[in-house]
Amino acid sequence: METHMNPEEARAALAAVEQSRSEVADRLVTPWWYHPILGILVGGLSAVAGSGAGLAIVWGAVALFGIGIYLLATAYRRLTGVWVGGYEGGPRSRRSVMVATVVGVAIVGTGAVVGLGLDLWWPSTVAGVVVAVLTVVWGRRFDALLRADLRESA
Repeated sequence: METHMNPEEARAALAAVEQSRSEVADRLVTPWWYHPILGILVGGLSAVAGSGAGLAIVWGAVALFGIGIYLLATAYRRLTGVWVGGYEGGPRSRRSVMVATVVGVAIVGTGAVVGLGLDLWWPSTVAGVVVAVLTVVWGRRFDALLRADLRESA
């Protein structure tokens, strides 16, 4: 189905889209506690996963992580009224998510391989702490990139 608009209607429609994206960017103000909690969840799971802990503890950590992420996302949606995933913002925020994922997997993988290979618990714990700190720092940077991407792509 084709819709024909005159240039004024098209400009008005584009201006409305730009205004809407700008309003969404303004609403995406992450509360101060969001990234520290996310860091604890990600770092905790990372620390437990490669620590050599028993299967019941690992599955318990996975369940706790899943519940925590669900509650965190639900609280964020209630506060802001929106949810924008990492791949939905724009090129810089997508790149940031991809780089963070690769770096996080490399850190966690190294901690797990070294820890399990040498039968040590602490390399995985150190990796978990590093990932937790990076989650807080990188998460705040990601938020800024996401807001900028939303405003600029309008």
